Amino acid sequence: MTNNLILKTEGLSKSFGGIKALDNVSVDVNKGEVIGIIGPNGSGKTTLFRLIMGIYRPDSGKIIFEGENLTGLPSYRVCQKGIALAHQIPKPFSRLTVMENLLVAALSGGRMTRKSAEEYCQTVLKLTGLYKVKDKLAGSLLPLELKRLEIARALASKPKLILLDEPAAGMREKDVDELLEIIKLINSEGVTVMLVEHRMEVVVKAVERLIALNRGTIVAQGPVKEVMNSKIVSEIYLGRRFREYVGAST
Repeated sequence: MTNNLILKTEGLSKSFGGIKALDNVSVDVNKGEVIGIIGPNGSGKTTLFRLIMGIYRPDSGKIIFEGENLTGLPSYRVCQKGIALAHQIPKPFSRLTVMENLLVAALSGGRMTRKSAEEYCQTVLKLTGLYKVKDKLAGSLLPLELKRLEIARALASKPKLILLDEPAAGMREKDVDELLEIIKLINSEGVTVMLVEHRMEVVVKAVERLIALNRGTIVAQGPVKEVMNSKIVSEIYLGRRFREYVGAST
């Protein structure tokens, strides 16, 4: 790996019941960038994230993070190495408070003392706009607050790379603007961001580089405008609505 690379996947493949979910996918992610992953449902986006995170094991291929081969490591070990995943559907501990949820994540990595974890979680609460509800039970939060908590829990482990799986799903336009600001703040703290997202207004404004998947393979990658203007992406993925965003971004 070059000094600028934080993550490299080499020929990742994964099948479920004979169906190829991911086929020979190789991705390079640079330190400090925000990279987007787009594609229709079933294209392999979430599978890629779950392979990187150690939730799934690849049938073949490698996952290299900061020069170390993480292929086959369980997810808790991957988290300890510095990668975190914010799931599309929030999965907090509903009977714990917001702050307690963050502390569980912060202490699970074994890299922080209780005191340093509490201090860091205060920072995460403010960054994600959850400070005012820090003493509420997670099970009592509103849907938008749960989305923020899922991102905050991922951040609490102090990752070097965060994987955001459709964070804007179900959000109103106003909420999307706030999400974009959170992503910007996360990245400004030196955290590399990989973003799976269907909503093009988020993709256009948040990411610097784009990878397009279809049927488990990469069909386009490069600068956002280049990928979004490619014929194969506009035809296969998002049709007229996609082209409207292309026009708005050029």
